[in-house]
Parts: sequence; C-alpha cells; structure tokens
Amino acid sequence: MEEGQVSQAKGDDTDDKSPLSPSLFLSLSSPSNIRSDTYVIQIPKDQIYRIPPPENAVIAERYRQKPDEKKFFSPSKSCILIIGGILIVLALIIALTLVTLSIIFIPKAPTFSIARVQVNNPQNSTHKSSQSPGYTISLKAKNPNEEMGINYNGNGDVTLSFKGKKIATGKFPTLYQDEKGYKMIKFSLAGTKATLPKEIAKSLKDKKSKVPVSLALNAKIRVKVNLGMIKTWVKDANVACQFKVSTLGSGIRILSQECQSQES
Repeated sequence: MEEGQVSQAKGDDTDDKSPLSPSLFLSLSSPSNIRSDTYVIQIPKDQIYRIPPPENAVIAERYRQKPDEKKFFSPSKSCILIIGGILIVLALIIALTLVTLSIIFIPKAPTFSIARVQVNNPQNSTHKSSQSPGYTISLKAKNPNEEMGINYNGNGDVTLSFKGKKIATGKFPTLYQDEKGYKMIKFSLAGTKATLPKEIAKSLKDKKSKVPVSLALNAKIRVKVNLGMIKTWVKDANVACQFKVSTLGSGIRILSQECQSQES
C-alpha cells in the first residue's frame, strides 16, 4: 500500500460492530502527499437516525389543530379595532377635559335685583276694579363668572303677587349675558282677571299721600353657563324677590328689596 492512500473497507461484520471506527488512514507526514480521491467512511447502523422522535408528532398535531390567525385577524376586523380604539381614546380625552374645566372654572349662578317697576295704564284699572293693570319689570342680573357667559332660556313663568294673591303673570325672556358684568332684563306682565285688591286700587288712585305697597316677584328660569362653545352647567332656578315700592302711581321708587335664587 502506498503512502497517502486509504485502504478500502470490505464491510465485514467486525467493522459494523465497532463504534465510529472509519477505515480512514491518511498520511500526516506531508500535506503535499494528499490526493483528491474518493474516501469511504463507515458508520455503524445503530447511529443513523432516519425516523423523527415521537415528540415531533405531538408538536405537529398541535400546529395542525391551531386556528388560522390570519383568518381571525382579517384586515376589516383590524380596521374596526383600530377605529374603535381611536374613538375610545377621544372620548376619554373629552371627558377628562370637561372634568378639568369644571374643576378649574366652577360655575356660579347669577344674582338678581329689581331695578325698576312700571304700571301699564293705571288709570284704566281705577275705573274697572275687576281688572288688574299690567306691569313692566326691569331686573338687574349680575354674572359672577369671569370666563363664562350665561344663556337664559325663555318661557319661564313669572308672577307678581300681593299678599299671596297673583295680580300679574308673564314669561321670562330669552337672552344671553356676557361674562363678568351686569345686564338689564326687561319683561312685561299682564294683569290677571282677579278682583283688584283694595290696597292696590288705593295706591293707584292716591297721587298725594303715595301709599307704599309690598309685592312679591317669582320667576322660574333655566340657566346655562357656557365656557366658549362648551356647555358646562345647566340648572333650573327659582328667583324670588320681596320688595316694597313707594306707590303704584306716578314716580314709583323701590324702597326695599331682597332677592334670592335657589336651584330647583
């Protein structure tokens, strides 16, 4: 046998039983002696694995039974989930903004006082004792909110009474009041068909002595406090004013008054 060659294995029984004993003999004396030939390496049969282990079958079965994720997460469903998430985030942002504004800018209800009282056609009422005259009332409204305007919704009932008896009725007007300021609110009341009280008739006729008269004004109004375009507070309020005038004839002066506003 020449140096640098590999003896070919005959494949007898003694070679199959030895563990990893290939019949490969190379000469290590000089690398230049190695030639490009075909070499045969003998590997024992018990170390050749052609069949996959049993656990691979279990893993394959699991993947086979697993639902198709691509079908579950289709493009349309993904878009719906994205849009729903965006809407939820926007709703949370708006809610947090409103809560923050309501904490920082705490709305306050307006206050009122009677500025002027005028009797409409008092002479006609003196001749017809069964008909009460009409009245024109001017209220001075104060908005205590520095950053918020106020909307007054109309159609609220307004009554003028004398000793608990209604002598005139009407409606509260619809208007807007700017922030931090005063506004004159003027409205008319029509006389009722009830019998005119004697004290009222006397005060209307007497031009010299000027008999004082105590009256009560009650108004039901709906107040909306707005911060820019945002409606922050809506309340129904009852305004009650007790006041005394010098006379119901000419030269009416308000002698005393007390007005209160209560949420209903």
